Amino acid sequence: MRKNLVADVRGIASDAVRIVRTRLELLSIEFQEEKARVVRQVLVASGALFFSFFGMLLALAWLVLALPVEYRQAVIGCVGLAFLAAAASCAFWLSRNGGRTPFASTIDTLIRDEAAFRGGDD
Repeated sequence: MRKNLVADVRGIASDAVRIVRTRLELLSIEFQEEKARVVRQVLVASGALFFSFFGMLLALAWLVLALPVEYRQAVIGCVGLAFLAAAASCAFWLSRNGGRTPFASTIDTLIRDEAAFRGGDD
């Protein structure tokens, strides 16, 4: 009887270690995917900002040089305000749409594991 109990405890401990190892492997894979996604987004966003900045700068220079001298100052002011308004709206959008939660798959799996251990009532 005692040997069966020890064997059962060892089996449960082995299963628990296997579950933890599997979850840590899942977390590691998800971390690598998340890191690659963030690096890719930062690179693309940097390129977009770089090209947008110089495109806008050249377009503004062309617009200012194409206008008569007496309108140049007003146009530069209006365009500057428009750029500031666009920047504020982008910042507002980013604050509202921060993106998905990192490690969402791992968290969902752990929640399902917890529910299974409790009997699945939750």
